[in-house]
Amino acid sequence: MSALVIKAWKASEQPIDNQGNHIAITGREGGLVAWILSKVNIDPTTTILVGSERLEFSSASLSGTQSRLIPLQGICSTYYGYHKPWKTAAAISAMAIFMGLPMLARSPVAGLLVMLLGFGIAALIYFLNRTLTLGFVENSGAVSGIQFKRSVIENIDITQEQAKQVCQLMQKLIEAKEKRL
Repeated sequence: MSALVIKAWKASEQPIDNQGNHIAITGREGGLVAWILSKVNIDPTTTILVGSERLEFSSASLSGTQSRLIPLQGICSTYYGYHKPWKTAAAISAMAIFMGLPMLARSPVAGLLVMLLGFGIAALIYFLNRTLTLGFVENSGAVSGIQFKRSVIENIDITQEQAKQVCQLMQKLIEAKEKRL
C-alpha cells in the first residue's frame, strides 16, 4: 500500500463527533488528480475511526468500499512509526555534486546551477516524502495500518509526537474498555 496524504486528522480525549468517536483520521491518494476527484465527491479514501466501543477501519475506492468493525477488546496493541527518506536525499545530493563539480571547470554558473537544483530536489524529496505509519494489532494477529505523508494541497503535516498521542489515546480507550468488562 502506498502512502496516503492526510485529508483529516482529529483526536481528542472527548468525543469529536455525535457518533462518540475520539479519533478520526482520513487519507486519500496523493496527487492533483486525486485532489480534484475528492472535490467532486469521487473520493477514494482510507479512514480510521476509534470510539469508546469499537474501531472502524474502512477503505473506499472507485470500485467500492470495505469496512472492518473491531471491538476495542479485540485489539491487543497499537503502533506508530516515522520514516525520513534521508538516504534518497543524500544520494540525489551526491549525484548533484558528482555532476556539478566537473562542470565548474568549464562553466562555474552551470555547475553551480546543477548542484543547487540537485540540492533543491533532494530537500523537496526529504520534506515531502516523510511517511508516518499508524496501526493496530488485533488479538487474532491481524495487523492493520495506514501510511501517511504530508498533504501539500490541504497543508496538513502530522508529527511523530501527534502520532504517539493518537496511539496513547487509542491504548487508553482499549484499557478503559477492558476494565469495564
